[in-house]
Parts: sequence; structure tokens; C-alpha cells
Amino acid sequence: MATTQTVTVKHTGSESVGERRVSMIRIETTSVRSRESERHEVDQQAAHISKLRSTIIVFQMCGNTMLSSIINGLVTVGLPTITKDLNLPSSLSFWPVSVSGLSTASTLLLAGSLADVVGPRWVDLVGTFASGALMLGMGFAKEGTQLVAMRAIQGVGLALHLASAVGIATQVFPQGKSRNMAFACLGMAQPVGFCLGLVLGGVFVDTVGWRVGWYIAGGAALFLSFVGLWALPGSPHPRKLENIMHDLKYKIDWVGALLASAFMALLCYLLAILSSNVYRIKETASIVILCLAAIALPSFVIWIHYQVRRGRPALIPNSFWRNATFSSICATIALSFAVINSMELFASLL
Repeated sequence: MATTQTVTVKHTGSESVGERRVSMIRIETTSVRSRESERHEVDQQAAHISKLRSTIIVFQMCGNTMLSSIINGLVTVGLPTITKDLNLPSSLSFWPVSVSGLSTASTLLLAGSLADVVGPRWVDLVGTFASGALMLGMGFAKEGTQLVAMRAIQGVGLALHLASAVGIATQVFPQGKSRNMAFACLGMAQPVGFCLGLVLGGVFVDTVGWRVGWYIAGGAALFLSFVGLWALPGSPHPRKLENIMHDLKYKIDWVGALLASAFMALLCYLLAILSSNVYRIKETASIVILCLAAIALPSFVIWIHYQVRRGRPALIPNSFWRNATFSSICATIALSFAVINSMELFASLL
């Protein structure tokens, strides 16, 4: 393995030697793997994975993503029936549709940090097993609040899966056409799953009932999770538990993740409240939520600047936003999802 040695010279002060003062320095030498060697190592590991296994891995990851989107389609079509069957209050009538996206958006950045430290395999398995179990649980829900709560937790599981799927694809496929195809399949799974959920949701609501779709999706998700236990590759560099715990403590920007998650959660919650009645913005609770969100965003920017200046881990360095390509892509994705979510809401009311 090609490595480079980094020599660091640090001035530690001065000491008196006889009548002279001598500057004291400390030389530190560290071995660091070059970026080229790391890339070569990833490509070597990908070469050891058979084509059949890599195909199963893509099927497993795309399948879990598609099943989560199918559930979104089932909720969108079956929302009037679900609201009636579970006696969901009018104040929560739109929450089964919106709460999953809220929890996913609020925890996605933190999930990515966990995948980098713990390893994408176990983060993905925790997310997929949790999502599958909650899908089954939602099929047995007796009250609307139970459905909303499980949808929220399922959104966290989806965040764990989405954040780790990118790392797994990078680990399994070498740079080139195969990796691009894997990313394309992951992206395609969401719209295909949502469209399929719309069709199946309409069929199930008019025939056997809306709960059947949840049973099928939950069972399939758990099956794919067990497939992942065998198929998903482990870390190329197994580490001890104490090393992982050390990295969890010092290599994750917990404060930045908390501020970012708080801002997105508060903003999404406020918008969800206003979607049912815009005049609720005058309520005290809505004003407090708006003020907290307004405080969380600049606090996040200031904290990230502080972390970068100290040379500590930062969730998203502020310098990223100066990159026009990165900023424009983020804006495009945000607008695209805004349109999609609006279409989901209006489709459920037709």
C-alpha cells in the first residue's frame, strides 16, 4: 500500500543552556495514505466482489428505497380512507403524508456522519430492519396517532438507509460506468416506487383494504434486510469498538448536526401546521417555532465557522456554498422535491 510520510515541526518554546537560550522544537512524523492509494484499495475490494453479489446488493438497496416510496404512494392515495378508519383528528389529517419526509430531512446529515464513522453496512441494516418492522406495525395501527408516530420513526430509518447506500455503492463498484449505473438505479427507485404505490394504493383501497399494502411492503422490506445481512460487504478496515467510540465522540460534529436538524425539523413542522390553516401563524406556538428556527440557522453558520477555524470536524463547511455547482444542485433538488410533495398533497385530495 502506497503511503506518504508527513513531517510536522512544532516550536515548543525555549530553554536556557548556560548563558544561551536555545529554541526547542518537536518533530512529528505520521504516515498517511495518499488519495490515490485509497482509491486503488477501494477498487481492489470491488474487484473481489462477484458480479452476482454486486447485482444482489444493488437490488437490495434499490428495493428498500422503492418500498419506502411505495408506502408514500399508498398513503397519498389512501389518506381519506385512512383518516376515516383511524379517526385521525383534522389537525393531523395531513401528517401521515408529511411527517416521514420531515423526520428524514431532519436526520439525513447526522445519518451520513454515523455511516462515515461506524460503517455504511451496519447503519444500512439498522435503518432497513427498522423501516420494515415499522411498515408492518403501521398496518396494525388502531389509532391515527400511532400511524403518525410510526411514520416519523420510519423516516429516520429511511435516512439511515439513504445515507449509507451511497457509501456502499462506492465501496462495491469501482469508479466508472458500473458505479454510475448503481447511482442511477438508486435514484430511479424513488419515482418508480411512488408511481407503483399510487397504482397499488388505489387497487387495495377499492378491494382488500389499505392495510394489505403495508403488510406486503413490510414483509418485503424485512426480507431484503435479511438479504443484506449476507450480501452487504463489511468495512475493508475492521476496527475495535473503542476506536469507533472514540471517533463517534471526536469525529462527528454533534452540535452542528443538532442545529441543522433542529432548523429543518422546526421549519418543516411549521409549514405542516400552516398547510392545514394559514391563520395558525398568529398562534403563540407558531411564533415561538418560527423564532427558534430563525435562531437555529445563523447559529449553525456561526458554529461551523468556529469549528473550521479550530480545525475540528464541521458538518458542512461554509465554503461549500461558495461553489456555484454545489449550491445550484442543492437548490434544484430542493425545488424538485417541493413540487413533488405539493403534487402528493393535491393528489390525495382529489
